[in-house]
Amino acid sequence: MKTYHGIMIIIFLFASGNIFASGNKDVKLTKKLFAPDYLNFQYAGNLGLGSVGVGYISENEKHNFGASYGYLPSSVNGAEVHTVSAKGAFNFKKHKLSEKAFLNGYMGTNLLYSITNNTYLKFPGYFPSDYYFANALHFAPFLGVKIGSRKTISKFSYIELGTLDYYLFNRIKYRRSKFSDSLNLCMGLTFPLNDPGKNRGNQID
Repeated sequence: MKTYHGIMIIIFLFASGNIFASGNKDVKLTKKLFAPDYLNFQYAGNLGLGSVGVGYISENEKHNFGASYGYLPSSVNGAEVHTVSAKGAFNFKKHKLSEKAFLNGYMGTNLLYSITNNTYLKFPGYFPSDYYFANALHFAPFLGVKIGSRKTISKFSYIELGTLDYYLFNRIKYRRSKFSDSLNLCMGLTFPLNDPGKNRGNQID
């Protein structure tokens, strides 16, 4: 529970950064670094049953970056799991649905750190040396589609199809399962905190 509380405090501080950001160049830089563009809520995927986080949109609106905390209760999977994620995504396809809405295709990866029983960044000494890969840290690549407001580009909903690095490794090396078995779906919603498109007077083309 201490881990949970610490993570939630960090997310709260990120989300609150825009309150204090105004004035000179140093403060504006602080705002850019610590004031997220949106708050993110996600269901399912590799982040647990549910997750919450913050996100940023690049100046050219082609990239998204984020950080999230996810939770999986033991009642669902037999083990309680806390997951911290750093996310990067690239928008490779834009489509204007109307004057008010856009549809984007994107791809990217999460870097996941899972906290639960029997997961380690470095295995204890009683495990054979160099026999196991660290199992607490994973890459989780994904493809996604998001639909949102052209006037407020940080307000959108999305669906992602993702996997984990060790699923792909086992599939390629051992071919013991179908590729579809290594995939999972998630869905999410975002809520604007500091919309970059509005601040620059831009909209999705």
